[in-house]
Amino acid sequence: MRRIGMLALLLALAAATAVAADRSARKLDTLWQAGDLAALDIRGIAFLPVATFDGNVEARRLTEDAVGKAFRGSGHRWLSTAVTREMIRSAGGDSLAGALQKQVLALGHVDSLDAPYFSRLTRSRAILTVRVDKFEKLEMEFNQNGKPTTSVGLTASLVDSTGRLLWSARGGENAEGPYHDGSAGAIGVNASGLNNKPITGQAGAPGYPETLGKLLARWTPVFPRRGAADSTVAR
Repeated sequence: MRRIGMLALLLALAAATAVAADRSARKLDTLWQAGDLAALDIRGIAFLPVATFDGNVEARRLTEDAVGKAFRGSGHRWLSTAVTREMIRSAGGDSLAGALQKQVLALGHVDSLDAPYFSRLTRSRAILTVRVDKFEKLEMEFNQNGKPTTSVGLTASLVDSTGRLLWSARGGENAEGPYHDGSAGAIGVNASGLNNKPITGQAGAPGYPETLGKLLARWTPVFPRRGAADSTVAR
């Protein structure tokens, strides 16, 4: 009986720890939605090119792909970033694309003065913008102890054709790799590049797609939905 009681106590503690961890994860995100969003008939969403502070092409490309895959089942007709990027370039070239990026970096969304223009340009009633706030990896040196980490942070905003904010999300994800033992020593040397780099054979930081996926998995259930899922993919 005593063993059974101890087992029940351990299971209860494990469950409490899991709940606490889940709540802690949720605190990483700030989510908001307009009260009357469900009543609005938003059929199409234009996903504008992702904005980055440092011009990181990999961060932009991977984020556009991850967000498109996460939200493609919302039931809306999507215009992908590949399409909207061409529309913007055709309409105003690099100057218009640069002005849009500066605005999204400053505000996190398209403002009420420019939203009507981009809505007409893309023939969409709603516009989704995403800003990359953090995109970095911390890898361990061959003689260091610790866990390699990958960190991402995003701000996403959905506005209507007047610039009114309909939905927003802001948050981040820190993913840890397995513990790196600095005393394990090197098993070889990578001679590519200017410097020789020891190879330890130990796993590094998680990949960016995996880390983005964990963040967006928390946002997808609360992203606005419309009817049955559309087969159009946003990228």
